[in-house]
Amino acid sequence: MRVVLIIFLILLGSNFYGQNKKADSLKKLLNQYQQDDTRKVDLLNAIGLEYWITDTGESLKYGNEALLLSQKTKYLLGNAKANRVIGVAYWAQGNQNKALQYLTDSQKTFQDINNEEGIANTVLNIGMVYADLKQYEKAIQNYNLAIDNFTALDLTSRIATTFTKIGAIYIERGLYDDARKYISDALKLHNQNNFKYGVAEAHNRLGILYLNERKLAQAKYHLERSISIGKQIDDKDGITSNLIQYGKLLRIEKKYDPADIHLQLGLERAKKSNLKKYELLAYEELKELNKLQNKSDEALKYYDSYVQLKDSIFNTEKSKQIAYLEFENELEQKNKELEFLQEKEKVDNLIKSSLILGIIVISISGYIILWNNRQRSKRNKELLEKRNELLKSKEILAKQAIENARLKQQELKQQLEFKNKELTSYTINFVQKNELLEQLQGTAALAKKATSKEKDRLIDELNKTIRQNLNIDKSWEDFKRFFEEVHVGFYSKLKSRHPDLSTNDIKICSLTRLNLNIKETASILRISPESVKTARYRLRKKLELKPNQEIFTYLLGLESK
Repeated sequence: MRVVLIIFLILLGSNFYGQNKKADSLKKLLNQYQQDDTRKVDLLNAIGLEYWITDTGESLKYGNEALLLSQKTKYLLGNAKANRVIGVAYWAQGNQNKALQYLTDSQKTFQDINNEEGIANTVLNIGMVYADLKQYEKAIQNYNLAIDNFTALDLTSRIATTFTKIGAIYIERGLYDDARKYISDALKLHNQNNFKYGVAEAHNRLGILYLNERKLAQAKYHLERSISIGKQIDDKDGITSNLIQYGKLLRIEKKYDPADIHLQLGLERAKKSNLKKYELLAYEELKELNKLQNKSDEALKYYDSYVQLKDSIFNTEKSKQIAYLEFENELEQKNKELEFLQEKEKVDNLIKSSLILGIIVISISGYIILWNNRQRSKRNKELLEKRNELLKSKEILAKQAIENARLKQQELKQQLEFKNKELTSYTINFVQKNELLEQLQGTAALAKKATSKEKDRLIDELNKTIRQNLNIDKSWEDFKRFFEEVHVGFYSKLKSRHPDLSTNDIKICSLTRLNLNIKETASILRISPESVKTARYRLRKKLELKPNQEIFTYLLGLESK
């Protein structure tokens, strides 16, 4: 009965999907201000901010209007806020490259006008972008800096929001105790400030945490609290997440029918809002649910949808990471160019000052000894002209050298990216090949139980084909060749440092250096995940690692030496 009531409340809340009463009331005030009134910029930014949760498209619309008007009126504070509204809207849509661009511009403008709260907010938002790009170290660095700034300003609500973001990263990393501490502190602060969105978000994260720990009673409490509060504020992202997580909870409790209802609702909302990560999670859960109910056809259908979407997301995330690296390099290049231009401007100003001083001295001397200094003045002018020509020639040569170096660096970078893509593609094909062969062998084993002679003949042929294709020695040789082209000298450094490593140890090291998880490694090596764990444990001993030292970190450091 309780589950049915929750579903009813969610459906009731969905009737208001897309409405934003506060934004509507603010829009009615727009006509009260002229186009050159900075108060209109503030109003447009406030409307864009209200749409962050409910409609990112509208948020972009009003943010861009505010940006154009702030540029026209030269209103720097409005300009900084507009860039932040647009940046966060792009982040919510998953366009991290544009999000970084606008948020970086917002932060710079806030710094120019010395607005401490604006600086802190953009630092937090930039951390959110890095978190989505899985640049967790940079994300944590920005979050901690934001907390320091919010603490100095005594903005407890913003501190709580940042705590929740940090907790979410720790959940991703499996550091549940650290995550619980941060999110619990966030929930306490949000309750004190009566910030409903923050309370709903914190309950959602705690629900996910306890669900991962299989503490179902605590997970149910927090998810139900998040659902109840989230429908009041029409939090699209939060409602979608809660539906799927609650469906997962019901599946674990073997309440299959209500679990299916929640997961289908979550899938529908995820598709409508283009929330790919939740759509992927819904497919995975629906596959597991139908598998438990022995609905093999339905389970296979959802599995196919899961695989297709996962491949799409994988390619999208890789594109985002490449775009981020390009943006970061471009930003670094711009900073270097700016420093160069600033230094050049100082030199030019110094030269101009020196020239002016020299002209004054020459003029005074000319009044005293007019005829004698006429020829000297002429020679000095010629010398100055030659010096300026020389400076211009040196400047042109310097620019050409910088451009040549940049093009060379870009060429090397493209070559490395191409080889990385080849290695990634080869690894994925490797996994897919082994998974296909294992699936065929499993099918043959199941069909073998039948009594028909014809099936036995087909099964024998399947097993023969599988045995012919299971020889992966050549595949490993090809893999090693691709790997060595990207990670030059990796094997020689590893064998030089640890000559007693076996062939299997070398394989484990290669796959770990590619940051593959246990399941992916097991699929490639055709062993069980438990065997991979055992192999990694033995490898740690051979590498003489400390208890808190990760194999991936060690291999990364070894390669860089």
